[in-house]
Amino acid sequence: MSFGFYYPTKAAPTVQWVPATLPEYPAGEVLDYPEQINATTAGGTLYVQEKGSLRQTFQFNFARVSKSDRDSAQIFFDTIKKSFSPFEFEDLNANLHTVRWMNVFNFQLVLFGKYSGSIDLRKQPV
Repeated sequence: MSFGFYYPTKAAPTVQWVPATLPEYPAGEVLDYPEQINATTAGGTLYVQEKGSLRQTFQFNFARVSKSDRDSAQIFFDTIKKSFSPFEFEDLNANLHTVRWMNVFNFQLVLFGKYSGSIDLRKQPV
């Protein structure tokens, strides 16, 4: 099973994070068309205006990762500067996706030496 984060690519990473603890199941894979304006007239006719393209996101929750794993994740986060730099994410099926990290770094201490947090990734359009 493969799972990891590679910057800038898996073929030639300058920094990578391959978590020792895999994320909790199920991982969220969301498809959405977020930029749509819709309204219904008094007569019941629905009008929809498309203003954006398809958006695919990946959502992962990590529970009780080690301090060294959390520190490696933070080094990766600091290198890519949150969503500034795209990177490659390898899912559990060994598929590579070019993504950006979209949420804050929020790994919190939950037990002595164990951290939990979440990661939201947005897939780059092809």
